[in-house]
Amino acid sequence: MRIRLRGSRFTRTLHLLLAFTLSFGLMALGSPARAQTTAPLRILLTTDDGYEAPLLEDLRQALTKAGHDVTVVAPAADSSGVGTSINIDFGSTLKAAEMSPGVWAVEGSPVDAVAFGVNTVLKNDRPDLVVAGPNEGENVAALVNHSGTVGAAIAALAVGVPSIAVSVARDGSELPSADDAVDFTVKLVNRVAATASYGAVLPPHTALNVNYPAHPAGEVAFARLGTSLPVSTDYVPATDVCAVCYRIMPVFSTTPDPVATSDRTLLSEGKVTITPLNGSWEADSRTFWRIRDRLGPLTP
Repeated sequence: MRIRLRGSRFTRTLHLLLAFTLSFGLMALGSPARAQTTAPLRILLTTDDGYEAPLLEDLRQALTKAGHDVTVVAPAADSSGVGTSINIDFGSTLKAAEMSPGVWAVEGSPVDAVAFGVNTVLKNDRPDLVVAGPNEGENVAALVNHSGTVGAAIAALAVGVPSIAVSVARDGSELPSADDAVDFTVKLVNRVAATASYGAVLPPHTALNVNYPAHPAGEVAFARLGTSLPVSTDYVPATDVCAVCYRIMPVFSTTPDPVATSDRTLLSEGKVTITPLNGSWEADSRTFWRIRDRLGPLTP
């Protein structure tokens, strides 16, 4: 008996199987540990808090101890809140130096660091994965649009490298779960390595935005990206500084996120949140067709 598989049906089936494999593998993070073989990964590690950030060094050591080949390429100084900013002043110069073996400092944004790391430092030995973080403070809901940590992860997707952005929630000015967040990140990296399909650490154009709670409740939740802005800004006249100066002040939201099962909501419940991102700002198909119907009659 001969079995024929149509290309399109077989491809769809294969994609479904791969998606199931990824989902099952990640869900196991919240389950008791199982025996697994973890293939070492070549990792480009970065952060928006600067190459000397203590959490970055803690994670570098932990990933190296787990057997991974880790190269740090990070901004020379704190670059928080710069989003996907990148230097495209072509013809200008950028300073970058290897501060110690495998640790590079780049005078630029986290995106500059990732671009330099992939295109120069690891040009002949491209990374399997970019890990950004752990960031000091959560990056949830609309905050991801401004996060340098998430910006670095999105930059990796643009050059064809899957990525993970990791952030740790604060309790006031403290980071009580920082050590646990580092341990979880290693567990997560090991898991995606062990469940990789045909060498693909994550599906194409996929980043994971991970937020670790200040006080973990012992559960991993797969969350939707919220749409609210947990912290916004107010501008208060600062005439004590100058006549046209305004002091930037934080405004903390007291209203819940409108998205059901949002990362912001689940993180506040003490859950570790994992939100897959694809790096695209494109509107959903329904919105696309509505706009096309409304604006279709336009001519140049």
